[in-house]
Amino acid sequence: MEKEKVFQQLFSMSFTPMLVMNMDGDIQILNEACCHLFKTTEERLLSCNVFEEPKRFFIEKHEVEPLRKQEEEVVLLKKKVDQQFPMHIHIQRTEGDIPLLVVQWKEFSSSIEKQEEVIRKMKQYKQFVQQSQDAFIVTREGRIQYLNPAGVKLLGGEKKEEYIGRPWLHFIHPEHLEIVKERMVQLMNGMSVRPRVDVKLLTKKGVVIIESSATKIKFEGQDAIQYIIRDVTDRKKYDEMASKSEKLTMVSKLAAGVAHEIRNPMTAIKGFIQLLKASKQYNEEYNDIMLEELNRVESIIQEFLTLAKPKIENSYHPKSLNQIIRHVTLLLDTHANYKNCRIINEISDEITIFCEENALKQVFINLIQNALESMSKGTVKVTVEKRNEYGMVIIEDEGCGIDEQSLARLGEPFYSTKQTGTGLGLMISYRIIEQHQGHISFASKVGVGTKVEIALPYIKEPVNIS
Repeated sequence: MEKEKVFQQLFSMSFTPMLVMNMDGDIQILNEACCHLFKTTEERLLSCNVFEEPKRFFIEKHEVEPLRKQEEEVVLLKKKVDQQFPMHIHIQRTEGDIPLLVVQWKEFSSSIEKQEEVIRKMKQYKQFVQQSQDAFIVTREGRIQYLNPAGVKLLGGEKKEEYIGRPWLHFIHPEHLEIVKERMVQLMNGMSVRPRVDVKLLTKKGVVIIESSATKIKFEGQDAIQYIIRDVTDRKKYDEMASKSEKLTMVSKLAAGVAHEIRNPMTAIKGFIQLLKASKQYNEEYNDIMLEELNRVESIIQEFLTLAKPKIENSYHPKSLNQIIRHVTLLLDTHANYKNCRIINEISDEITIFCEENALKQVFINLIQNALESMSKGTVKVTVEKRNEYGMVIIEDEGCGIDEQSLARLGEPFYSTKQTGTGLGLMISYRIIEQHQGHISFASKVGVGTKVEIALPYIKEPVNIS
């Protein structure tokens, strides 16, 4: 009752002309400013019907039809003959057992063309939001203030009234609750956040995965957050199925490749055994060839097992990336000298990384050996530096280079630019770097050389290196 008295006082004291009417246009109450606008008494206005006198009130019955459906408010722009500037008519529907319409008239000191453009854009945006397949949800102080039909559908409801005023966090999966809370605080404090995040939502239909963007806006004059949400549950399922299919395809390719690579040396071994059996004599040359082919089979099996070996987290320790590179280049110096090549190091920053040292050494040995084998003579330059949040190892050679078509296929199983290569070495290198949350990139020009960049996240805080 106290709230009703306050509302009535504010209503009657307002300088903005206002009246309340029912859905049929019959006026229920009005304020003094309204009487002043229409230059008549309260008694005479109360006996009027707004829709029956459109020239007086500037409102046509068909203009408020949207309020009988889903719309909450309508904005009209009209101009009287004796007025220079337009009149802005704001009509809002109240909630309750018997819906009523609150009408306000406001004059503006700007051209009608400008006002019409503003209203046109407002209507276009509202229409876009209402018809959008993406959910639009507005929250203020953590509670839902508005949601469009797509938002109602996303949450599994039938009417938006089911959700207005409810805490937004009640619909967030516990797995992502802290992330959403943090984003809400950051947005309201004016901080920048990631444009889009994937979040699990609890709805009447069950758990759905959404892609969401959030923006700080003004809603009814107060700070609020607008979420634009898309249901990506089906897309995620499809991506997962596609990933599994891709893995199965990769396994079949690997199996076929291993069979092919092993079959060639096994055919040779079988042929020489048959020759030895036929001659019934010991042949040193045949033995050497068979041992060489068996070593090749063993090498292929070893590389395949390395590729299949899972990552062991407890084998990771803080290590100096600079020291790892020094050890590797020192190890390969003799091989470089033998090929009339040299390796030079350029190490500018001390970088500590969390890694499995032997696995990384295997990667760097493989890449530097590839660089050396691409040259008859020349220099391999190995640079270690910091770049943003990564420790970078850059390996540059002066070799024959790789064409674009071959460059795109690097890392595929059993694809190699070397005549005797299996392609597994580079594939293993990719896997090891990915396990270290890093990445490898290649750039090359035929006749000039190749540049390999390995990025590994480094430890920013000082630690004891084991």
